[in-house]
Amino acid sequence: MISRWRTRRRDDSGVSSVELVLYMPLLMFIIFLAVQFSLVWFGNQAASATAREAARVARVYADEARARQAGYHYADNIGDGVLEDVHITVTRVGDNRVRVTVTGRAQEISPFGVPTVSQTVEGPIEELEGDDR
Repeated sequence: MISRWRTRRRDDSGVSSVELVLYMPLLMFIIFLAVQFSLVWFGNQAASATAREAARVARVYADEARARQAGYHYADNIGDGVLEDVHITVTRVGDNRVRVTVTGRAQEISPFGVPTVSQTVEGPIEELEGDDR
């Protein structure tokens, strides 16, 4: 005799679609944050390279205007969008040191909450000593 009270097997079709709809916005948000973080990190590295180049020129030539110009030139050559609204400050620290600070905006895909990047490099001004024979 066949029982009338058979247990019905649940149908699992459509469960993956529902899970995808529930988890996809969260996954996209996490990917979005990771990409924005990477762009800020890359902008920070570009600011660091620009500061090192400007500091190198300032240390060798002891000329703040020339160092600033070299920094802006370097920032322009990095590429479009990597580092925007660049501001370079070159200051002498004491008699024999120079400090270069580069600030700017990293490339952004978010209209809000993207921090500015800033890097500072400091070093001694190079001096040539004569040969006293």
